[in-house]
Amino acid sequence: MASPAHRTSSTSTVTFSSSPPVTPFKAQTDGVHQAPQPSTRRGRATVGLALAATLVPAATVAAAPSAQAAPSRYAPGTSISASQSQQVLVADRTSGTRGTWARYEWRGNATGWVRVNGTSAAVFGKGGVVSGTIRKQGTNTTPAGTYSLKYAFGAGNPGTKMGYRTIGGCSYWVQSNEPDYNRWRESCATPPRSGERLASYVGRLYRQAVVIGYNYDRPVYGKGSGIFLHYATSYTGGCVGLTSMTELTRTVQWLDPGKNPLIVIKA
Repeated sequence: MASPAHRTSSTSTVTFSSSPPVTPFKAQTDGVHQAPQPSTRRGRATVGLALAATLVPAATVAAAPSAQAAPSRYAPGTSISASQSQQVLVADRTSGTRGTWARYEWRGNATGWVRVNGTSAAVFGKGGVVSGTIRKQGTNTTPAGTYSLKYAFGAGNPGTKMGYRTIGGCSYWVQSNEPDYNRWRESCATPPRSGERLASYVGRLYRQAVVIGYNYDRPVYGKGSGIFLHYATSYTGGCVGLTSMTELTRTVQWLDPGKNPLIVIKA
C-alpha cells in the first residue's frame, strides 16, 4: 500500500469561488494549489511503484525453496537403471589383483539406491582384468563387464532365494570342448575330458559360490568357462573373489532372482 506522503504529493487541490463569473476548471493545468509538474511526475512514479509492489505475487519477490532432487535411478557407479535390476553388485579393481566390493538395492522412488553392505574387498584373476569381449580361456584373467547371476552352489543352501546346487563327490564344471561346455555336470561315470572337480574346493573356496553369466547363455569354446563369485584372499584363476566369507554368505542369502541381480566387474 502507498504511504500518505505519496498520496499527497500526487493529488491536486482546487479552490472554487462562489462569485460569478466562474473560471472554467482545467484539471492539473490551472489552479493555484496545483503542485509543480516535476513533483507530480515523481509522485505518480512513486505511487505506481508502491501499487505495483502490493500487486506482485510473493513468489516473485522471494523465490520458494527448490524441491529436493529425486534420487538417481541408476545404481551408483554404473549405467544400470532401477527398471533393469533392483540388486546390483559392483566389483571394482583398483590395483593389481585387488579392488572394492559393494552391494546396492533399489528401495523405491522415495529412497532410491541403498548400499546394503559395509566396507568389503574383492580380488581378481592373477592375470588381471580385461574386457569380456576379448577374454580368452587359460589366461587367468577376469572378464570386465555387466553380467547376470545364474544360480548359487556350495556346501549347503544358506537360505537364498536363488536356485541352489549342493556340491557332491561327482560334481564337475566342464571346461573341455563338449556339448555341455561351461556347465555343471553331475556324473561319476563320465567326467569331462577337462574340467574342475568342484568337491576339491568345497571346504574353502567354494563353500558358497555364485555362477556369473559370462559366456553362459550362448557359450563359445575358448572364451572361458567357470567364472564364479567365491571366496579368495589374494587372487583367483579368473573369477571374482571376496576376502570375507561372512560377506560372501550374506551376499548369497541376499540375492533375489525376482529383482534380477546383476554384477558389474570393472577393470
